[in-house]
Amino acid sequence: MSLIPEKQIIISPTLAATIGLEETIMLQLLQECKMHSSPQIHDDLQWTSVHLQQLSKLAPFWSKAEIHRLALNLTEKGIIVLKNDSKNDEQALCFAFNEPATEVRTKLSKKSHRLNENSATSTQAQLISNDWHPSEDALRQLSQLGATREFALQQVPQFVAYWRDKNVPRYSWESKYLKEVWRQWQKLESSSQLRSQQISIDRQWRPSEDAMHILIEKGGISANFVEDAVPEFILYWRERGDISNTWDTKFIHHVRRQWQFFVGITDRELQPKPITSAWRPNESVYDVLNMANIDRQFAEVLLPEFILYWQENGALKCSWSTKFLQYVKGQWARESQTKLLENGYERQFKNDRKGRLRDRSIIDALSDRSWAT
Repeated sequence: MSLIPEKQIIISPTLAATIGLEETIMLQLLQECKMHSSPQIHDDLQWTSVHLQQLSKLAPFWSKAEIHRLALNLTEKGIIVLKNDSKNDEQALCFAFNEPATEVRTKLSKKSHRLNENSATSTQAQLISNDWHPSEDALRQLSQLGATREFALQQVPQFVAYWRDKNVPRYSWESKYLKEVWRQWQKLESSSQLRSQQISIDRQWRPSEDAMHILIEKGGISANFVEDAVPEFILYWRERGDISNTWDTKFIHHVRRQWQFFVGITDRELQPKPITSAWRPNESVYDVLNMANIDRQFAEVLLPEFILYWQENGALKCSWSTKFLQYVKGQWARESQTKLLENGYERQFKNDRKGRLRDRSIIDALSDRSWAT
């Protein structure tokens, strides 16, 4: 006794991966029923009526309810059209494939001709030809998955050129094409979704609580240092005009790099001492300023004023380099903000120039404690 006494159901693995295994089997059974019946043409569609009892014999592993469910699934995917509500018809299923009857006849005629023409070589793998083109069936399947016809056709030249170079024969180029275009479409959709989540940074941006926890609690970085880094971080990325969905990550990396330089500066200067006329900031100060895109020349211009103020003040500091670094950052942020206002970043020009370095006395500017920790 044969282990396979009935006719086998042959399905396309690509189609099964596309619309589902059960739906592919159902589609194949409906195609079989259509081939062994006399379809009626209505509204330019070929309608076929099949008794549910016949479908149950062809698919004894499904109940009538499951047959109805799969028929509705194929309808929702736009593959078939039901003439009536299959839930209310317990005897028969009247369906049509969602394609014009004239197109069906032409396609079946061409398919029959190809089968007769290639019957001797149908089991042989072939190289792809220069004029290879996907069938309307393949384009329709991709369209049902969401890939536009234009996108699918754009992939053809690249697909043909790649496999011509590979010089590898295959049994079904269309199956390979479906998989490749579907993979490229998913990749495009994924990147589009990622871009849609990206935003530009604004003046109100603040690092999240998680980012602050990572830097302060876990990283051991001074909270004042982190707060001081926020304005320059915003200013830098606003001037660049970039968009991102990982601003917290960028901020964490930025603060960690600057903190390493900051710690390197303070470790060398442990004893409080007054500033001298010959004092010069540690070279690491300029490295930190460079990371913040602050010009070295800008910092050197501020150096004489900085020394003069603190000599007159007579204060003792463990690290004059860190104090100078904070001062330069504050002045740079103030100057940059003024330039932004002048270049039209604000709708109304502010006539009050209070806060600009060139309009303030040296003593007023140096005694401004808003930048200090």
